[in-house]
Amino acid sequence: MPVSLLFCEGNAGSPDARILGKLLAGRCELRPSGGKYGLGSLIKGARATIGKDAVFGILDRDFPDGWGAPIHSPVPWIASDHVRLGWRWERKEIENYLIDPDVVALALGAQAPPPDDYRCALERARDRLGIYQAARAALSECRRRFSPLSCSFGRARGRDKHPLPDDASEQVCRQGIEECVDAYNSKQSVTVARVSESFAERVPEFAAGGARHAHYLTAFAGKDLLWSLDQDLRDFGFTGVLPFQEKVLMGIQNSADDIGAWLPEWKALQDQVDAA
Repeated sequence: MPVSLLFCEGNAGSPDARILGKLLAGRCELRPSGGKYGLGSLIKGARATIGKDAVFGILDRDFPDGWGAPIHSPVPWIASDHVRLGWRWERKEIENYLIDPDVVALALGAQAPPPDDYRCALERARDRLGIYQAARAALSECRRRFSPLSCSFGRARGRDKHPLPDDASEQVCRQGIEECVDAYNSKQSVTVARVSESFAERVPEFAAGGARHAHYLTAFAGKDLLWSLDQDLRDFGFTGVLPFQEKVLMGIQNSADDIGAWLPEWKALQDQVDAA
């Protein structure tokens, strides 16, 4: 059954909404819904109203903990309760697509920077940013996702492991409170040593010769690459990062093409939306 409603990040004028609005025009209703946090709850709420098989969402991938070579297809978005909510972009964020040499050339036409010069500028930005991307990935990996404070304690009982103390006295309850809070805090704490360890592990991946370095248009943050291109874009005749981004977005929106043909991942998303 095809998707009838797709939630996305951002507002109506965001790059996400503008690209998806063009890419999926006529396929489904697109509903920009602000930030990514809470997007899963919106999807589940809408499913309860209009049908489970018709409502999905798409959001940025961010920095994945593990790395595999790109397969040019969006990544399934599976919630912690194993419910399939939709997709994540394969690339780190939406800006990764706006700097792609193929997209830039097709969106800007004769106004596009010389292809070889533009790719060299991207590679210089990549080389400047590799270690910083490793630091960002380490911080992302070590960030503690919110988890609820347990409000029960005691011996696990039955098949569903229901906790209940044998002794429900005030003293035992005070001890249970202390243990629950200590367990919760231990899950939320982040140490410099742990992040530094993750950073050391990630540097070879993002530095020259590393797997993420080789696939930087997927693995690096598109916003970082874009802003690192600022002077190069001015040298190419643009007036900076934001005007360049706007020209690319306008070129996408005004194109007479089916932009699904521009990138394999865009075509894969179209196909999956049609067949979801």
